Amino acid sequence: MMDRLTSREKVMLLLAFVALVIGLYYYFPYQWITEDQEIVQQDIDRLETELQLARERIEQIPELEQELARLEEERAELLEAAIREPEEILAALNVFSRRTDMTINSYSKGQREDGHPLTLNYEGDYFPLLEMMRMIDEWDYRLVVEEFSITANDADNEDDLNIAVNFFFHQPDELAEFIAEEGE
Repeated sequence: MMDRLTSREKVMLLLAFVALVIGLYYYFPYQWITEDQEIVQQDIDRLETELQLARERIEQIPELEQELARLEEERAELLEAAIREPEEILAALNVFSRRTDMTINSYSKGQREDGHPLTLNYEGDYFPLLEMMRMIDEWDYRLVVEEFSITANDADNEDDLNIAVNFFFHQPDELAEFIAEEGE
């Protein structure tokens, strides 16, 4: 059958066969290669993004170390806020009242599982009272005012006030357990 074909037809047939081989190569292996190349390029892009994120994290290490040091200092300060007895709290309140010229007329203390309720009756002026409350606020974050009332002592002297304050000093069992565990 090849003998009957002219040389021109043979060349055309050869060119068609070469075109078919090139077409099949492009369609099957080359197409797969380009798809694999696109997948590899996506992986490279993803890895470059991860590398950039890792570099940014590495740059943040000094800042994170500073934050860790600050948190450790804060933790140490919190641990210094040890278990307090009601007498110690009353002594601190007494010191604050003396510094501000407030007079403690009476007090009562209680005991609950989660802390110490305290009731104090003061006498004094308005501005010393504000100063004393500021001192209490800065002393220990666990001492909170639950109830507060002010009455004028008499109508002639408006500066003289009677103050009744119910405090509660929070002292949860978890704090005692935490401090005990830290000491071990």
